[in-house]
Amino acid sequence: MEIAGYLHDLGKLTVPKEILEKPDKLSTEEFNVVKSHTYYTYRILSCIPNFETINRWASFHHERLDGSGYPFRLSAFDLPLGSRIMAVADVFTALTEDRPYRAGMDVDKALKIIENMSQNNILDVYTVQLLKKNIAKVNEARIYSQTEALREYEKFSQSGVLY
Repeated sequence: MEIAGYLHDLGKLTVPKEILEKPDKLSTEEFNVVKSHTYYTYRILSCIPNFETINRWASFHHERLDGSGYPFRLSAFDLPLGSRIMAVADVFTALTEDRPYRAGMDVDKALKIIENMSQNNILDVYTVQLLKKNIAKVNEARIYSQTEALREYEKFSQSGVLY
């Protein structure tokens, strides 16, 4: 799960920086380019022997139980638990962290949106219940990880040396 978490957005390397960091709403065409990242994650990870499970968990994080997700429009029957966990984690992070186009939401508001998504057969109800039960620990880990990533990036950008 940890490896899948690190690699789930690998395909974003194919998305132009101007789109990823755009401070305004994306056009339909730009959003479709962003959505392609899951397909490219799938393609890249499919080249690594014995990564089948990691690939499914990582690449299917935008698939939805009702079949409305992307890139393959898989439904509940085709989505392993790891992919369901990754989807809930990805939505929680997307809602609560700052983005170039908006500030992150508070946890309570994010949880309401996530609960609504589970009630509408988009996200796994059981996984959402686990998130709610462990929200303090999950949010603390999210904040810590994002703070550490920013610290490492700033250290790297100041030194100009890869460490």
